[in-house]
This record gives sequence, structure tokens and C-alpha cells, in this order.
Amino acid sequence: MITVNSAQEAVDTVANEAILAAIQQTFAVGGAIIHNATGEVIAALHNNVLMPFPGSNTPYFLPHDPTAHGERQLVDWYYENAASLGLPPPGQLTVVTTLDPCAMCAGSLLTAGFNVAVSAIDDYAGINYNSQFNFPSLPPQIRQQAQNSWGYYAIAAPVSRAYQGANSPVFSGQSIDSAAYYLTSSIFSASVNTVREASNNSGLDPSKLKNPADLPANSPVRQALAALSPYALTVQCENPRDPGAELAPPLLVTAQQSSVFNSVALIDPFGNLLVCLGGAENQSPIRTAFMETTRGYAVMRWTLMNDPDPAVRAQAEQYLTHPKYGTFVFLYAPDPTTPQAVMTFGAYGSTMEGPVPQSYPSNLQYVLLPGNTTAQALSQLAQNLPPFYTQSVQVAPAQVLSQDLINTVKNGV
Repeated sequence: MITVNSAQEAVDTVANEAILAAIQQTFAVGGAIIHNATGEVIAALHNNVLMPFPGSNTPYFLPHDPTAHGERQLVDWYYENAASLGLPPPGQLTVVTTLDPCAMCAGSLLTAGFNVAVSAIDDYAGINYNSQFNFPSLPPQIRQQAQNSWGYYAIAAPVSRAYQGANSPVFSGQSIDSAAYYLTSSIFSASVNTVREASNNSGLDPSKLKNPADLPANSPVRQALAALSPYALTVQCENPRDPGAELAPPLLVTAQQSSVFNSVALIDPFGNLLVCLGGAENQSPIRTAFMETTRGYAVMRWTLMNDPDPAVRAQAEQYLTHPKYGTFVFLYAPDPTTPQAVMTFGAYGSTMEGPVPQSYPSNLQYVLLPGNTTAQALSQLAQNLPPFYTQSVQVAPAQVLSQDLINTVKNGV
């Protein structure tokens, strides 16, 4: 492990991770967990949204995991290793990152309770997109938490930015030089449009897709789907945007088997249930049902699309949809007063990574609202997100249309 002694050294460390990400042709963002008391760099990671398949000389398909941003990975890394390594609690650590965290990563970091220190601003998808440190995208209950635990390093001349934030992040109040700031900002700007285009356009239009329900039981796609979710291809909705009571059993049984009672299903353009998964919050508080579903499907698809056998790759391309053409259905919508809701809507935005075909109803649906939550509060949270989510992705959660599905789920809860 290395030790850093200043904000400059911390940002130089994460900037090196961003360079590795740029070489990998993914979003050029890097981050590290640093122990506040000692300056020890406990872990350093970079973005892995696009990633070549290990051992493959020819990268056939780079879109790997839309949730694999550096900060989200660091949070899960922490929970995977905290006990075995005897790590301090998150409140004694700082995640230093080259770029203002997106909604998904901001929600992840706030859920876990890390301090956060930032070099460059992202004025399109960053949670501090307006550079005012008032975090207008965060629910009021969470906004103060961010203001008490986040900081944006000062930048020396010629940029001349003052430190903005709390005293709790490591090296709070310190400055970095303009070269480090411009590196962390420009290296991301150079990568962002290319990566978003590659991610958003990584699947066939529904008119060119084939129906996976027609595949034989021993086909690689069917086998991979079944390994991911026992309910894969066992349910078909007559209208993929209007699932009925047939979706209730997978949602309910999956939720009952999860650490937190919730589940999320992904339906393809043919109405097939592709995946239905619950969360693993007992392993990491950010491993919610949606995070598990979108990540599991993406990694499965990436694996098949990089199979050594060209026939398997062709089958995956022809039968597996990009999620933007599908429908995500939550058993319970996320609670809009929590950072997990910000994370979830952010993760949905990262899954789309660009414009979504506009249709009615939305392709982001839920059956029930939790507790005293209202649909208006949920919509307000979506409308308050940074510009990327409101202008490009247009996050628009909506309750399912089928009263039969709603009633069947209510009776089964």
C-alpha cells in the first residue's frame, strides 16, 4: 500500500487510474479509498463500464457493466474486504475521485457513509453539476449529509478555485495544481461521448431482434439466462410495456428469497421475462435488486458476446436486447427520501447511457410504492436529477398499468 501526504498526491494517484481507464477506452475516471488518519491508499480503481474480455486478443464487445464506475466499485470492494482486512468504518475514510460523482455513485457513497473529495466538476451528470455545493438533486434529508462529508479541492492559479466543502474529507481545505485539475477534467471530456455512444448503441433495434423464447433449451443464450435467473423465459407478457398478473409470482418469490423484500424484473421487447433478481444488501448496502438485475444481465451479455465461438457471439447479438428496448419492473419503487433512490435512478441512467426510445408507458415501472411514499415524490426526485438524466435519458418512473398485477402482488405481500 502507498501513502499520500497531500491533496495533490491523492489526486495524482487517482489521475493515474483515470489514465488507465482512458487506455482501456472506457470513461476516464479514477478513484481511491484513503484512510483519513494515515493517508494510506487502501484501494484504487478506475471505471470499467467498457472492458475487454480477459484473455481475449480481439475485443469483440466492450460494454461490460453499466454500473462499473470507479466509486461504485470501491464501495462494493470495501464491503467485500472490510471484515477480512479489518478496515476502519467509512466515516474514517475518504473516497477521492477525479470527477464529481454521478447520481449512481453519489447515492452509493452516501448510502455507505464515506467522506468524498473531488478534483473536477461534471456539469452534465455530476451531483454537484451547478458547482454551488447545494446538491439540488439530492432529497432534502440527504443534502445535509453530503454538505457535511464532501469536499472539492481548491485549485491553484491560473484556475484559482477556492476549496468548497466540509472539514471531514482527507486533506480538506488543501489545493491541487491546475495541471492536475485540467488532466482530470479533460481526460474525461475526451472519452465521454465515445463511451456513451458505444454503450447506448450496443444492441440491435427490436425490429432486427429474434425472440429468445424460440431457442432450444440447450442453446447458450437460454442456458446463460437460466443460470442468472430461474424465472428466465418462463413468463411472457402479451404487451411488454403492460405486464399483467403473470409477473406477480416471479416478483414475489424472488423478493421473499432476498435480504430485503424487493425484486426487479427485466422484460424484453417480445414480452419475455429475461431476468428477475432480488438484492444482496446483506453483503453490501448498495447491492439492491435493481443493481443486481442490471449488472447481472449486462455481465452475462458481455460474456456471451465475447465467447470464443463465433456462433455463440452471433446468437447473443441476435437474441439479447439492449435494456433500453426492454422494461424494468420493480416490485417496490425505491424510497425517494433515501440515497439508494438517487443511486437507483442514476444506475438506470447509466444502463441507458443515452436517449431511450419514447413510448407509453415508461420502460421504468413499479408495482407498489413503499411506506408513505407518493408517486409525486418519486417523480420529483427524477425531475431534480442532473441534466444528463432529465435531458438525455429522461428518467420517468411510472406505476404499472395493470390493476390485476397490482392486486395480485398486494394479496401476496
